[in-house]
Amino acid sequence: MMSVKEALDIIYSNTRPCNVTENIDIFSSYSRILAQDIYSKDNIPPFNNSAMDGFAVIAMDTKKATKAYPKVLRIVADLAAGYSIKRRLKHNETVRIMTGAVLPYGADCVIKKEDVKEVSSKKKHGYIYVFKEVECTENIRYAGEDVKKGEKVLTAGAKIGPAETGMLAALGVSKIKVYKKPRVGIISTGDELAEIGDRLRPGKIRNSNRYSLYASILDCGALPLDFGVVSDKKEKIKNKIRQALKSCIDILLISGGVSVGEYDYVKGALADLGVKIKFWQVAMRPGKPLVFAALGKTMIFGLPGNPVSSLVCFEEFVRPAIMQRAGARENPHRNVYAESLQTIEKKKGLTYFFRVKLEEKNGKLFARLTGPQGSGILKSLVLADGIMVLPEELAVVKKGDIVKVQLL
Repeated sequence: MMSVKEALDIIYSNTRPCNVTENIDIFSSYSRILAQDIYSKDNIPPFNNSAMDGFAVIAMDTKKATKAYPKVLRIVADLAAGYSIKRRLKHNETVRIMTGAVLPYGADCVIKKEDVKEVSSKKKHGYIYVFKEVECTENIRYAGEDVKKGEKVLTAGAKIGPAETGMLAALGVSKIKVYKKPRVGIISTGDELAEIGDRLRPGKIRNSNRYSLYASILDCGALPLDFGVVSDKKEKIKNKIRQALKSCIDILLISGGVSVGEYDYVKGALADLGVKIKFWQVAMRPGKPLVFAALGKTMIFGLPGNPVSSLVCFEEFVRPAIMQRAGARENPHRNVYAESLQTIEKKKGLTYFFRVKLEEKNGKLFARLTGPQGSGILKSLVLADGIMVLPEELAVVKKGDIVKVQLL
């Protein structure tokens, strides 16, 4: 039985990144993996502009301004976002300016509305009394402050999220090159499985893995292909696997039938089909009876049937494989460190994946188990913010110890 790290190393060494790309609209880009570097053709912002509503002024004109001895500046124009004026600002003049509006020529700072008193006049614009000094450059966003022209903003292999989509739009990029979505097949095995709408008869359970795995694949930005449910008959399992392998899938997930029971036929079915099994069983809990195999370019995972074990194995092994296959270059897991709120004992020699709720107090993170941690208790994941990873060399985590938590 191999360690989690050894299993991951084997999976990574058998994962071939996809080299097939396609051009898509940015509206369809969420969760996709970039296949090109993105450079900016413009400065962002493209011009110096006001960071707030206020008055554009020359800093020298506000020197020694106080509430007792305010400086008086004449308002010469109004300037809304989306517009500009050609007039150059002179000393003792000001322009009423809105957030995002172009900074007028001659102005070198913006004073907040709260720091002045506006006085109307029979003339067009009126005056302001300035009650405090303003430093040069204050409340100004300069051209190129966010992104400079020619700068590489996004790198091939990056996953596209809302911020990246917004940046593409700001750069004027409407179409991008991405890697094609990995095609991930799902087969559910088990005579005990009932479908969502079925009436539960004695001995039957509803097939939750079919749907949780489907959702997990979507969450990776991949394309799930559901091959349905097959009973615990070796020939039927072989036929279902054969059908899936003919469908040009990149990865196949087989849920259930991978343990040591009398009716666990998946390993035998794979062997009969000429599939090379790379490993079986990992020193972990939950999820020990994990199978990883390969046939040509197709990777095959035999996942445990228990719903928590299935999803934990997906997070730890399948998600990294899908993301690498999709061309991603980043670690798919975001880790934080938290203080354990309880003492937890575990078996030495196994890596444990506990489902935890995170709490923040006084700037520190704390982790607490979501309740019973059995591999069939799906609610333990529903309530979880993350997965506490306890390495194999540990036998106990004491209350107050710092632990690693993978955010979900």
